[in-house]
Amino acid sequence: MAAFQKMQQGFHHELKAVTGANKSARGTPLTSGTRATNIARSSRNVAKLDIVSQVQTSNLVKFSQYTKFLGNGLAVIDFGSRVGNIHNSYKAGGNWEREMFIESSSFIAATVAGTLAVDAGSAALAFLMVATPAGWVGLVIGGIAVVGIAAGASIWANGLAKADAGHWYDHIINWID
Repeated sequence: MAAFQKMQQGFHHELKAVTGANKSARGTPLTSGTRATNIARSSRNVAKLDIVSQVQTSNLVKFSQYTKFLGNGLAVIDFGSRVGNIHNSYKAGGNWEREMFIESSSFIAATVAGTLAVDAGSAALAFLMVATPAGWVGLVIGGIAVVGIAAGASIWANGLAKADAGHWYDHIINWID
């Protein structure tokens, strides 16, 4: 019995040394069985995106700014190339109004498709970050997947609109005349 008491005292001293650094008013799972049970029931053991410093927050903000710059930059490049196509049609004496209708409708279709894909992907990423232990890995892989899906949706919508916009323009012009 003396050996058991000695082991209990040793364990008590070690526990006190470990929990002594934690000044939480609610205690720790090691000092409060109720708190440990509540933490286990509330699924707090799942690894979440753990941002603990200002440097990590700053890096996350920089990452979001780069993605925003890249997205806006690509939209500007796409818009510029479409304006170039319209200008070339005008210079060549072609039907530049028809070309402008085709380019503008395909730009709108591609933008809407890409925006919808990004919005849906962002909601899925938010759920992935909070609800799964994947955390940062899930955010990076999911972000790449969202970018790929958004690009694919935009290219598909652009091609579909470009293929049909000429017919739409002709029907509208014939209806007006």
